[in-house]
Amino acid sequence: MNMEQKYQIGNEHGSVLWDIEKLLNDIGKFRTREFDVEFLALNNPFRGNEEYAMKTDITKPLIIVALTENADKLIDGNHRLQKALKLGIPKITAYYLSFEEHHNYIVNYDEQTYCEVVRHFEK
Repeated sequence: MNMEQKYQIGNEHGSVLWDIEKLLNDIGKFRTREFDVEFLALNNPFRGNEEYAMKTDITKPLIIVALTENADKLIDGNHRLQKALKLGIPKITAYYLSFEEHHNYIVNYDEQTYCEVVRHFEK
């Protein structure tokens, strides 16, 4: 069974939903960079299946989006990040998408809802 890949964040103001499958179809046009595994794990708590995480391919880059100037969010690769953390790997590669690059992959994008939801993630 092929499931559509989506990632969602939300709060009392609404939700923001990325179409990961659509984004992955275009992934080659985005740049990658290295990220600190411990820092990413601290800011993206793992709530997945530990056994599955250890079977993932950590050479496949994660996807991180710039929600705002002051806040980033891991939207694909949480299991891979967990595996890298468990194995003590210090750095991991991720596609890093600016707002201009990732907002086109948000399902039914609404600027007001987006601003209200992501404000919660700013530090």
